[in-house]
Amino acid sequence: MPGLIDLKKLQALLQRTPEEKNLPKHVLINLYPLNSAEESKEEDFRKLLGFFSELMDLQKEKNIPILTVSLGKKENISEKALYGECKVLLKKAIEHKMNINVFGRWYDLQGQLVEELKKLSSETHDFDHFFLNICINYDPKQEIADASRVIIRKILDEKLDIDSITPDMLKENIYSSFFVPPDMIVEPSRNFSGTFLWDSAGSKIFQLNKKVAEITKHDIAKAVEYYSSAVSEK
Repeated sequence: MPGLIDLKKLQALLQRTPEEKNLPKHVLINLYPLNSAEESKEEDFRKLLGFFSELMDLQKEKNIPILTVSLGKKENISEKALYGECKVLLKKAIEHKMNINVFGRWYDLQGQLVEELKKLSSETHDFDHFFLNICINYDPKQEIADASRVIIRKILDEKLDIDSITPDMLKENIYSSFFVPPDMIVEPSRNFSGTFLWDSAGSKIFQLNKKVAEITKHDIAKAVEYYSSAVSEK
């Protein structure tokens, strides 16, 4: 779960100047599946994390307040490669003053990796220039199931009446409850991944029609430009 977030700072960050009004406030990028052969999975995932570092640069360059990157479920990632790159990601986050939040069931991964992921959040929680969300061992349906479980427990504990349940209440209990829904979702293929399933209604979807390993920083910059032009045409 994410650490405590200063909502006033987040709201201030989301304020746009007239020149920035057509830029997205929250961009969600799905970077899975890699579809690597087992023998090359670690190396391929390490290269993907190198691209992830480029996305952090792009977030700063384009002044995107919130960037969410999903690396998918456990079978989509190399835990060894991710563990080896956590320090690199942390250094970049500190350099750009990015507040990192990790979403999903990442705490079910290997112990050493879990500790490194905790550091990503704890050592950047005071930053408020940008927010970077990383979905690791993440399943969109599980996110909604987890939120529902919290609400059901409150009902069983008689802290909540079943007839008082509202859509807003579910929003308050999903992983991304602090954040505005994504303005734009970037998908590698024509298939919708379902990341932030509860919050994705109304998001503009940009389909790259590329293999994940072939996606470039330019592709994502082009997607942001697409969003800006689509909004300005309204």
